[in-house]
Amino acid sequence: MPQIQPDGYLAIPPTGKGNAVLVLHAWWGLNDTIKSFCTRLAQSGFVAFAPDLYHGKVADNISDAENLGKALDTNYLQAKAEIADAAMFLTERVGQADQGLAVIGFSLGA
Repeated sequence: MPQIQPDGYLAIPPTGKGNAVLVLHAWWGLNDTIKSFCTRLAQSGFVAFAPDLYHGKVADNISDAENLGKALDTNYLQAKAEIADAAMFLTERVGQADQGLAVIGFSLGA
């Protein structure tokens, strides 16, 4: 039974199917750069999902990014669970739960 989509950005290729790529955002959060990257992956034939580990918050300066990163570090067990949920959702979404997925991380997400 497929999971409900976690908070984040899902990009699907024109064919509607493809191999799974989990994208972990940088310390800025799930911003337009990460969404655009997911869209480019989808245009290349992949189903890409970037979970929103900051729950809607996006930094626009270094100080805010540091604070968001520190808050995530404090709640690392929650972040770990959210990443696991995102991976499960994505592999179920593409119907390849037994084949794994690729993971791309930027900065904080690497």
